[in-house]
Formats: sequence, C-alpha cells, structure tokens
Amino acid sequence: MKKKWLMIVPAIALTAAPIHLQATEASAKEMVQMSEIPPELEPILAVAPEHQPTLKNGSVSVEVELVQVKLSHFGYETDRDGIFGNETEQQIRQFQQDYDLEVDGVVGVHTWTELIGEDRVSFTVEDAITFAEEELNNDDLIFSGDGILHEDSDGNTFYSLRASSQDLIDGGGSGTVGFYDVYSDGSVEESEPR
Repeated sequence: MKKKWLMIVPAIALTAAPIHLQATEASAKEMVQMSEIPPELEPILAVAPEHQPTLKNGSVSVEVELVQVKLSHFGYETDRDGIFGNETEQQIRQFQQDYDLEVDGVVGVHTWTELIGEDRVSFTVEDAITFAEEELNNDDLIFSGDGILHEDSDGNTFYSLRASSQDLIDGGGSGTVGFYDVYSDGSVEESEPR
C-alpha cells in the first residue's frame, strides 16, 4: 500500500500546483507578428539576395511589394502598394538601423538578406528532379543534373536536367532521351543540352 501512495502523492501534487509562465517582450530582431507571403510573391523568394534588384525611392515593382510585406512582418508597418516612396524608405532606414546595416534607405544585398533570409526558398536539384518526375510521370525515366542553378533573362531560376530511359540503359545505350529546364515554380520545359 505504501508504494502506491509514493506514486499517487507526487502525481496529485504536480496536477494541483499552479504553473507560472514568464512573459517576455520581443526584441528588435525577433518577429513582432506572423505573416504569410502572398502566393503571387513567393517566386521572388527563390531568387538569391545577390540576384535581387536594388530598390530605392521611386522603384515600382512586385519586389517592392514583397519588401513592404516583409517590413510589416518585422513590425515596421508599411502600406503594400508596390511603390517605394518616402514611407517605405523611412521604414527601410529604421530596419537597417535596428539590424546594424548600413543606413542608406536602399534595399541592396545585405538588406535583402536580412529581410528574406528566414523565408528564402531553397530550390535544389533534388527538388527539380521531383518536379520533373511528377510532370512527366514516366517510371522508365531517370533524371540527372550538374547541380548548376541557372537564371533566365526574366530572373527565373532553373536546373537543366538530362532524362534517360532505364530500358535504353539496360539495353547498352546511353539512355539519353531529352533535356529539360525545371524551374523553381515547378514548371518543366523541354530544352537543349547545356
């Protein structure tokens, strides 16, 4: 009987004791509010900060709109209109100051890195192969790539993949049946070898 009480008493004490939670304030480097990136802006996250356009007062683009969404996400309330005006510049300057960046009001590589670093989409060659397998839906095909991430004239990123037929390989051939450019948004386009 004593053994049962040794187990029951601590269990009752744990459930009856009040649990106190400590409240903390968010620091300047922590996100103040949660935000979701609108689907139409997500492809921009696939572009590395060093390949993003430099934005400044007067710029008008979807990239500016993403910057405005991210500023609001970090607690720097900004209208989302895609126009880099005085309000956006002021919030960028404050963001740069708070994140120990050069305070110039311009969104360059370092500011892009801080703004999108946590959301940056990593598009790997394995992702491209998965997209190609799903799109072409042919169990005989084997995809391979050199791992080089390419960028087209519109700034879209893609991997160039070789498609090989397992049946042709088993028959003693090279197996190569085609080449495909697979983009970070999942689109697959037939292409020439690179």
